Amino acid sequence: MLKPSTKYNLRQLVGMCSVLLFTAGWMVADADDLSADQVGTRPVTIVTLGDSITKGVRSGVTAEQTFAALVEKGLLENGVKARVVNVGIGGERTDQALKRLDQIVELPAEKKQLAANASTQPDIVTIMYGTNDSYVDKGKTASRITVDAYRDNLQTMVVELLRRGIFPVLMTEPRWSDEAAVNGVGENPNVRLEPFVVACRETAAKWRVPLIDHFAAWTDAGSAGTNLHQWTTDGCHPNPTGHQKIADLMLPVLQQAVGPELKTRQKLAAGKNVRVVCFGDSVTGVYYHSGSRRAYTDMLGIALRKAGPQANIEMINAGISGHTTENALARIDRDVIAHRPDLVTVMFGLNDMTRVPLEKYSENLKAIVLKCQAAGSEVVLATPNCVTTTADRPTEKLIQYCDAIRQVGSELNVPVCDVYRELDAAREHAAFDWGLLMSDPIHPNMAGHKRIATCLAQSITRQRHSLDEVPAPSNPIERTLKLISEGKPVRILAMPPFDKSIAPALRTLWPDAEITVDTWPIEKLTLAEIEASAKGRVRSLKPDLVLISVPRSAASDSDEAFAESYAWIMNWSLNFGPPTWDVVVVHPAVTDMTSELADRDDLIRRLVNAQDLSLIDRPAGSTATAEEILLQWLQPFAKR
Repeated sequence: MLKPSTKYNLRQLVGMCSVLLFTAGWMVADADDLSADQVGTRPVTIVTLGDSITKGVRSGVTAEQTFAALVEKGLLENGVKARVVNVGIGGERTDQALKRLDQIVELPAEKKQLAANASTQPDIVTIMYGTNDSYVDKGKTASRITVDAYRDNLQTMVVELLRRGIFPVLMTEPRWSDEAAVNGVGENPNVRLEPFVVACRETAAKWRVPLIDHFAAWTDAGSAGTNLHQWTTDGCHPNPTGHQKIADLMLPVLQQAVGPELKTRQKLAAGKNVRVVCFGDSVTGVYYHSGSRRAYTDMLGIALRKAGPQANIEMINAGISGHTTENALARIDRDVIAHRPDLVTVMFGLNDMTRVPLEKYSENLKAIVLKCQAAGSEVVLATPNCVTTTADRPTEKLIQYCDAIRQVGSELNVPVCDVYRELDAAREHAAFDWGLLMSDPIHPNMAGHKRIATCLAQSITRQRHSLDEVPAPSNPIERTLKLISEGKPVRILAMPPFDKSIAPALRTLWPDAEITVDTWPIEKLTLAEIEASAKGRVRSLKPDLVLISVPRSAASDSDEAFAESYAWIMNWSLNFGPPTWDVVVVHPAVTDMTSELADRDDLIRRLVNAQDLSLIDRPAGSTATAEEILLQWLQPFAKR
């Protein structure tokens, strides 16, 4: 729907209608192609977003002569199954493009359901603006928008695409010819365009996304003697020759962005056996920050099974806390090569940046890739997740190590799953929500691991499957019940009031259970004080079950401080790594039905889910006592 407060000219209205038709057509076509999508034959979809130069069609230029059509033809000739969708609108600026970005990248609800949780959003979006943004109209003295506004708009588009797993490619506009009509103040339009070109280059460099510099290429051609007017219809808009020049510059960049075809992708599509080893440090391994039961390796397996439901997939976690690429090379034969994997994902860097020089890190990465390839395994490199800057791990240094990964991937022609870039875009979009993906300043929690797995699966399969709805492990008290079934004693650490009710509840269902309960005293403690008590109490006790029941009265100054302390209460309540004891969280609504301090109730639910733990919560509308809710929660496990 067009917003009443926004002014559109006739060309923009026609263009927006074409976008809506494109979206509807895309929805229908993909609905028909869903079966093909599931067996891995979906083409790479590239959207060209821009103004009239991108739209291309005008007197003297047919649709088949536009650079979008030429790029599609060139990719197909180079063996890339691709379709290029041109959504350029004449007269458009970056601020107007932002208003329709969601139409291009978001699917209608019906389509999402049809796609069975598989995203069919575009894979790549090229963005080319600046000519209209920078132009000075007759009677005006300033560009239509400022350079700073243009830069902000461009960055917002890049961030919105990256956080959704869509690969943006920035392009500068072609240079106006020297014979082009002057702008409103009598200048050649290049005078105002050049600062916008610089801003585009800076944005691409900041976000480490490809830049196709048409302005520079056309400038060089002009300096070499080419009359740029002969590449245009009017000094600005490309003619068929100009469009061919643009396409020629785009093709190798897009070919690299698509990446090599993986045999593993084909095996998944064909329903064959696939073995994947995830090689890395503590972010890869199974530790407290993701619940001490599973990590992104397990989530990646779920995503790969969504992409290849007929394939027999085996996932192997080869992550060890504290390890660098030096350690990786020392154990690669035992922990990776010996498994004879079809594919190895490699994610190191967060420890390397503290003690392995950058040049040596690059050498080690190359050695890891080549050793895997020599053993017959394909490799996907992954940049590590972004972190909260600390003295040991400043963001500026981590970016250098991520650049090294990208460079190695480019040199060796192996895919790079850019976890850092996607999660950094998520942080730029909403810093607090990004924080809820982190268990501590360095390690993602399970919510973060799901994002890593989604990103990796997309790099492997070219399909994006959301893992947000994957539930916590189905039996959160597995250790406790195993001990009870074997007639062994069970030791429980519980916060009040459940230190009094957990043993009677268990004995109601398992009368012979031998239970010892240790009280975790928390009365009148702040949330930070409860966090401190968790650090010193749980791991030294090594209980079989921990019941966390933080009261609403445990105060914190801000949502950020609350989330950090609550996360660490759960962190310290878990064993450092597997095997872990059982940990269950009780929502404060179970013991306190008042709403006066309930403003963080949903935040608690998000935090517990992000930690991959189970939550005992009050059912909607329930007036049951805390003891009754606890017993109701336990009853299904007695039937197993």
